[in-house]
Amino acid sequence: FEVPKCFPRMASDTIQRRARLGVYISLLATLPSLGLSRGLRGSADGELGVPRDENELGVVSEVEEIEVNMDANDRDSIDRNALLQDVLQSDEYRRKSAAVWGEISDDLYRDHVLPYKVGTESPSDWRKSFHDRFWTEVQGMTKADAVKYLNQEVFKHLGVTYKKEYPGHKPDQNPFESQKLHFASCTGLSIILVCACRSVGIPARLAFTPAWVTGTEHEDGKNGLSEEDQNHTWVEVNLDNEWRYIGASENSEFDKTWFTEQASKAIRCTPEDSKHSIYAVSYKPTDKRLAAPWDPAKQINVVEVVDRYLSKNT
Repeated sequence: FEVPKCFPRMASDTIQRRARLGVYISLLATLPSLGLSRGLRGSADGELGVPRDENELGVVSEVEEIEVNMDANDRDSIDRNALLQDVLQSDEYRRKSAAVWGEISDDLYRDHVLPYKVGTESPSDWRKSFHDRFWTEVQGMTKADAVKYLNQEVFKHLGVTYKKEYPGHKPDQNPFESQKLHFASCTGLSIILVCACRSVGIPARLAFTPAWVTGTEHEDGKNGLSEEDQNHTWVEVNLDNEWRYIGASENSEFDKTWFTEQASKAIRCTPEDSKHSIYAVSYKPTDKRLAAPWDPAKQINVVEVVDRYLSKNT
């Protein structure tokens, strides 16, 4: 993404909304090659253009929804044309995916495929890059096999492996930051896999626990825990309208990985203890907003998903 200033601050929500609509309608009108300019028009007295085609209305609605729920820092930095192009690409890839694996709901699409970022990472142009590299290879697979394939090949493609600490490390690197450094944390690896899945139209999201429930030193060692309050991030993908989990850059089955036993010990969120539950990240606002365990200075929208892990693993 380019990073000039976005739209200026305005006095009222109504004016802001009309300004956003006008900006994106004007941008759509400059893209005749995409077949999106036919219904765009403006009056002689300077009224904003109006999208008259259902496809145009959908595109403007999607961009507006992304922008309304955008982090404040991103809103002031992301170029409007880059954001529009990303939405148009995502819509194109959704149609290709639907032709192979079937339609997904608008809610799934808008929250877990369409957004330009996965969590708290810096925006990057991952969608087209990953789609161009992997679509031809995965389109002949089942959706489940496509996810497993991506979980092996995307990390080879980027030359990225897991490492907890290394020079230049930050936990929420975007895919190309990880590619540059050749390493990523569990959060960075998970961001890469979510991006790869979304680039071919498969709904995916980050899942995490702020802190595993610990036991004896022997039990903790058996489950890969090395310190108190150790957090972990992994990936959930939606297959046939069911969320399934998988570890990023791991050769494992869905819902069965090294942390399966540990996840079954999680504790539902209470007013006194929210750190031992399991959550999934949402782009849209939810009734829970937490500090990201990989960077407590950043806030994320989450849904609590712990019951699924308790019921599957006990």
